[in-house]
Amino acid sequence: MTISSENLKQEWLGWWQSLNFTKKILPLFLLISYGITLNHLHGLRSDLVVSALMPTLLYYLGPRLYPVFQFTLPLFLTSLIYDSQRYYSDYLRGPIHVKEPYEFDKVFFGINTAAGKLTPNEWFQIHTHPILDFVCGVAYIIFISFYVGVAAYFRFWASRSGTYLRHPRSILLRAPQMMWGFFWLNMLGYSTYYWYAASPPWYVAMYGLGPAKLDVLANVAGCARFDSLIGFPLFASWYGKSADVHGAIPSLHIAYPLMAVYYAFRFGALKKLTLGFYFLMCFSAVYLNHHYLIDIIWGSTYAIVVAFSIDMIWNEQLKKAGIIVPGDDPQS
Repeated sequence: MTISSENLKQEWLGWWQSLNFTKKILPLFLLISYGITLNHLHGLRSDLVVSALMPTLLYYLGPRLYPVFQFTLPLFLTSLIYDSQRYYSDYLRGPIHVKEPYEFDKVFFGINTAAGKLTPNEWFQIHTHPILDFVCGVAYIIFISFYVGVAAYFRFWASRSGTYLRHPRSILLRAPQMMWGFFWLNMLGYSTYYWYAASPPWYVAMYGLGPAKLDVLANVAGCARFDSLIGFPLFASWYGKSADVHGAIPSLHIAYPLMAVYYAFRFGALKKLTLGFYFLMCFSAVYLNHHYLIDIIWGSTYAIVVAFSIDMIWNEQLKKAGIIVPGDDPQS
C-alpha cells in the first residue's frame, strides 16, 4: 500500500497537534543545552553531536519513525553518559585496584611456564597468531553492533513472524527491554568503575603493579596487531576516545554478548550465533590483553542479573497495564 506525501503530512500534523507544549519543546531544549554545555567544556565532537542530534530528529519526524526512536534512544543515551565520565570520574573514583585482579588471575588461572607462573593474558601475548589477531580484532570491534543487531532482529523482524517458542505479539511486547537492558547494564557497569576501579592487564604490562597513574591514555594493547594486519589505525583512533582507563571491571565486552544469549533463549532464535559470539568474545578479551578472567566472570554475572531483573520488571509492568501476552504456541 502506497502512502502519499500528503497523507504523511496530515499524519504528522495530527501527531504534532496532539502534543502539549512541553513535549514539543523539551527535546530541542535538551539538545541545545547539551551542545552549549559541551562547547563550554571544550568537548564538542562530531560523534557526540550525532549521538545527541539523531534521537532528536527521530522524535520530531513523528509517529512513523517512533519505533526507531524508541529502539535507538537507550543506545544514544548510553553513548552520551559514557563520554560524560571524563569530566567527573576522577572526583568519584575510589582506590584503583592494579594488583588485585592480576593476582587473582595468577592464583586461580595461572599457567606454569619455564619463566614462572603467568596469567592467561601474559601467556597469550607470547603465543599470538595472525589469524587469531584478525578474528579476535573483528569480534572486538563489532561487540556493540552485534548486540544492537540481535536486538533489532527481535524488535523489527521476529516480532512480525514469531519463533517456534514465542508468538509475534509476545516478542513485540518484550523486545524493547533488550535496549533498555543494554542501558541499565551500562549504568551498573559504569558505577562499578567508581566503587571498584580496576586497571586492565595491558596497563600492568606497561606500568607494573605500582600505584595507579591517572594521566595514562587508553592503549589498544593486542588490538594493535589487528591494526597492523589491515594497515589502518582502526583501534588506535577508536580507543583514543576512551573515557576511562581504569574501568576494566566489569568487562562490558563480555556482558553484551551474554545478554544477547539470554534473549536468544528467551525468544527462541539465534541461540547458536549468540553463544558462539559470547565464547569468542571471552577468548578475545583475554587474548588481546584487555581483560582478566575475573573481569569476564564479573561482566557475565552483571549481564544475567540485569537481563533477568529487567525481564521480571517488564512482565510486572505489562500485568499492571492489563496487557495480555499471547502464550508460547505461535499458532494460538
